[in-house]
Amino acid sequence: MRVVIAGCGRVGTDLARSLADMGHDVSVIDDRADVFKKLGSTFDGTTHTGRSYDVGVLRDAGIEAADAFIAVTNSDNANLMSVQLAKKVFGVGRTIARLDDPSRADAYQTLDVQYVAGAKLTSRVILEQVVENEFHHHVSFPDGDVEIVDIVLAEGVVGLTVQDLEIEGALRVAAVRRNGTTSIPHDSYELKPHDLVAVAAKSGIRKRVRRFLRERETSL
Repeated sequence: MRVVIAGCGRVGTDLARSLADMGHDVSVIDDRADVFKKLGSTFDGTTHTGRSYDVGVLRDAGIEAADAFIAVTNSDNANLMSVQLAKKVFGVGRTIARLDDPSRADAYQTLDVQYVAGAKLTSRVILEQVVENEFHHHVSFPDGDVEIVDIVLAEGVVGLTVQDLEIEGALRVAAVRRNGTTSIPHDSYELKPHDLVAVAAKSGIRKRVRRFLRERETSL
């Protein structure tokens, strides 16, 4: 996958190195040439000095062939403008902007800009370290009470099907990983102990399914 990242701060640097290490083709844009040294000598992507919303700089970074564009500069305005350019001018299919000022969220949503709210994400991580978690691992959406979570089934789970585990309007099974293989199961698929099950779940659902979960999950 070809990814163009605007912003080489802490977030952009970590993201660029991680994507490059995974084998993706990465280009990084920043208006400060000296920050690129933070990427390290092993970074095999390209770096481009200039504004993230400069069409010429975006072209030099390969935006026309990009599968994804991620704007994580320290300016919400720059992130918004550059994402709009990537989407509207260059037709990039997947775009994500960093948002630091929560008061701008409505504007991002009105313009149909997918974003990650930095402050809210940080507060959620801290909150989850302090308050009891519902599940071992989850991803929360910033505008709702639905989470994508991983649960591990308990030793005593026998004869349980996907349909048995699901709860209308509250929990839906997306995938099951067993013995190194991941599948998308049908309703009558029989679940087994130690299966790793990815589900979409509403907050507060743990008590209704905890009898199916491994002790590691229920003790969180």
